[in-house]
Amino acid sequence: MEDNIRVVLPKKFDLVVGDTFQLFFVGVVEAPNPYIYDILAVCEKGRNYPRYFEYTPEEEGEHLLTISVFDAGKNLLGKGETLLNVVKGKSPKKETNILCIGDSLTAGGHWVSEVNRRLTSNDGVPEGDGFKNFNFIGTCKKDNVGFEGYGGWKWEDFTREESTTNPSVWVTCKTNKTVEDQHSLWEDDNGNLWQIETIDIGRLKFNRFKGHSAPRPESGRLTHFKNAINKETIEIINTYNEDPNPFYDEESKKVSFKAYCKKNNFKGIDGVYVLLGANGLIGNTKPYEDFCIELKEKAKKLIDFIHADYPEAQIKIMMMPVPSKNGGAGASYGAELPYCDDYGLAHYVMETNMAYEKLALQKEYCAFVEFINVSAQFDTDNNYPSAEKPVNTRSAKKEIIGTNGLHPTIGGYMQIADAVYRNAVKSFCK
Repeated sequence: MEDNIRVVLPKKFDLVVGDTFQLFFVGVVEAPNPYIYDILAVCEKGRNYPRYFEYTPEEEGEHLLTISVFDAGKNLLGKGETLLNVVKGKSPKKETNILCIGDSLTAGGHWVSEVNRRLTSNDGVPEGDGFKNFNFIGTCKKDNVGFEGYGGWKWEDFTREESTTNPSVWVTCKTNKTVEDQHSLWEDDNGNLWQIETIDIGRLKFNRFKGHSAPRPESGRLTHFKNAINKETIEIINTYNEDPNPFYDEESKKVSFKAYCKKNNFKGIDGVYVLLGANGLIGNTKPYEDFCIELKEKAKKLIDFIHADYPEAQIKIMMMPVPSKNGGAGASYGAELPYCDDYGLAHYVMETNMAYEKLALQKEYCAFVEFINVSAQFDTDNNYPSAEKPVNTRSAKKEIIGTNGLHPTIGGYMQIADAVYRNAVKSFCK
């Protein structure tokens, strides 16, 4: 057997009775183009389609799923196994406080709000379960659902002290920037480069490109440098630094989740969902295998802070989906490494998935930390922003090309929500 295609599957997936589960091959088969191979999903339940495996369970139970990758001669190139764990939920007996933490994939609150809806409402599509006793806490809000999400943030940002230098900068301005301009570069009047991280109504958040230490521009203009679609100059009304780490306690001068809850009148923390890993690659010169080892150590630091204050809390860690493989990353970041390398980013997601699961299975963490594989439950082919574009500069024929590499469409955020929802039913609704 020539075992040269990795099938990166977690030990198990959580499924819920009546909820359609789809496992997309592009999220687990590590190859530049998985679809040139013969991919087979074999299980006593469900259906095997060309791009994904699908199963809508009708009863609780466990089922072994095997995914195999063959070449045209039916030579086995790679194989993976996972367990489908099907559960049926009911309302928790006591109030369950959930804290969701993340970067720009969480900052809009889309997936958090949808998880809350699926758990607690009695309507919508898919229809909500109507469970009682769930409370999503956080100082950020969407539809009155709390969370902590900040564009551009990494694991270490949630464990940093307030005195950390060079925070991101909010610029108040009249802006026509859209999701297609995310991560484009802009130059201030002193020649410093700033990268758009978050687009909001009447304001934009910028990161210092490659971590420079220049002061934030108090006034003046930001002119387009590269990678934006809407290139009009940004006239600065005013600027201010991003808020400090919400978990930093000014009184004790340390990160404290108990102080965070007390300050905001939260009753405690029973579950934590953390979606991090997309940021920090610019400037990295290490192989992804080594980079992920460092990432895992940074994750442990935040986990340790949470566990010290709330030892009964269940902590769930997640990695972003496989980024757009249809030009979206190149549209957002230009032709610069590492973000223009579609397969490299897919490899990074796979490496991080394995690193996070290894962390969750370590003896000192396995009792309260769990890894949720998001990439397998996300349709990378269809749930990133895209637009029609001429196939070349001399043709009227159009093709669909990606316009944002890392930030999904609303449908993509809903798929992240589905993965979290399934785990929440298993974890808190037994």
